[in-house]
Amino acid sequence: MILASPPNIDAYSIWLRTRSAVAGAQYPSRIDYTIAVSGFDGAVLKVDHYVASCDPNGPIRVFAMSDEELASPPPVPHGVNVFVTFSVSEGRGAPASVAIPVGHAAPSADLLGEPVLSPTYMFGLDYPVRNNPALREAGSLKTIAVVAAQSPEYRVTLIDVPVVDGTPAYHLELTPLRRPKENRLRELWVRTDDYLPIQAIVAGNFTLAPLVDVPWIVEFTSIDGAPYILRESAMSTLYLSHRRVVRNPVIAFENIRQWDGRIYDKPLVSPETADTLVEPR
Repeated sequence: MILASPPNIDAYSIWLRTRSAVAGAQYPSRIDYTIAVSGFDGAVLKVDHYVASCDPNGPIRVFAMSDEELASPPPVPHGVNVFVTFSVSEGRGAPASVAIPVGHAAPSADLLGEPVLSPTYMFGLDYPVRNNPALREAGSLKTIAVVAAQSPEYRVTLIDVPVVDGTPAYHLELTPLRRPKENRLRELWVRTDDYLPIQAIVAGNFTLAPLVDVPWIVEFTSIDGAPYILRESAMSTLYLSHRRVVRNPVIAFENIRQWDGRIYDKPLVSPETADTLVEPR
């Protein structure tokens, strides 16, 4: 539903007010939540839930095994690992043996990788002004002026004023003026009352191919006046390593709440893991 033709309002002003609203949002010092990763692995619907906790401006902690893996641990692989071994010698000294595995490692039990993700990630909408109490207390006009002083990252166009899930919204088109791989927002829907994001389309997501090469729809929610990611859905099928094909992949953040400390009793994912799912810094 479209309320009317785009009003006579400057689209870039809407963009600046949105950034100001997101940057000024107040989050709890720590947040607990569940990350649900789902999609069709071939013809089978697979859903994994991971217990997680984060500091909105700091570390992300994720339990290393999904609830589904805990309930039904994957079988221990059997068989023979084949290696090619040869010796290497440089000058004097005994030669060293080097073993190289033949073939490929087994596919990960995780559908898209271990998700070290936070629902407070805002795709570049938030600015460091969130951490500056002086700017936060100075009011929205001064905050907007600070944001406007930076070089524009997008050309912003107001497309229409639709109703999204019963909420009037400004629908913006965003064209990156530089670094299109980093400035990934392409469309954005924001509330007309508080300018918080409702939905976005991004050109690529996370840091690994092919997830960075396909568009995603991102849906947001608001809790106590602060924006959070509700759901991220790939708009294309993902062709992953090990010939894994994932259709309709979705990453959702569930049961977002203030931290209660329970996750510290569990082992956590190491962010250096090769297949870890993370957002760019």
